[in-house]
Amino acid sequence: MVTQPQPVALLALLREGTRGTELLLGRKLRGFGQGNIVLPGGKIDPGESAQHAAMREFREETGVCVQSADLTFAARVTFTFPANPRANMDCAVFTARIASGMPVPSEELEPLWFPVGELPVRQMWEDSPLWLPALAAGERFTAKIILAADNLAVQSIDFEPWG
Repeated sequence: MVTQPQPVALLALLREGTRGTELLLGRKLRGFGQGNIVLPGGKIDPGESAQHAAMREFREETGVCVQSADLTFAARVTFTFPANPRANMDCAVFTARIASGMPVPSEELEPLWFPVGELPVRQMWEDSPLWLPALAAGERFTAKIILAADNLAVQSIDFEPWG
């Protein structure tokens, strides 16, 4: 039986800070990937659009509101876990530069700003440095990531820029 990947929406909020372009990430406080620094986001509910899910999850996890008009669909990233197919994900990734509210911790995430050139790669999933800098630089792409048997290491990545 083939397991369909879980539809997920992620949102990368960028701003110009004192140390250049900064990205709002979050330390995962519970669940899958606990302790890792991740992009805010989560599962797309049945009948919900990826765009709406990205805004909802971002607000729930960071306290920051982003309007649909300020979102850009920037990437499609799929994760295949051969050793655990039920963890497979198909992620719609959005970017934004305009938002309202200040980041506040939630039960899920502790929001943290990082300069794009100083991402905390040792605290992130191993795949993140392979595609997150391109996203932050404004590139649009599809990335297909296959994880190794340990469900952590990257076995392969197929990165295809759009247009």
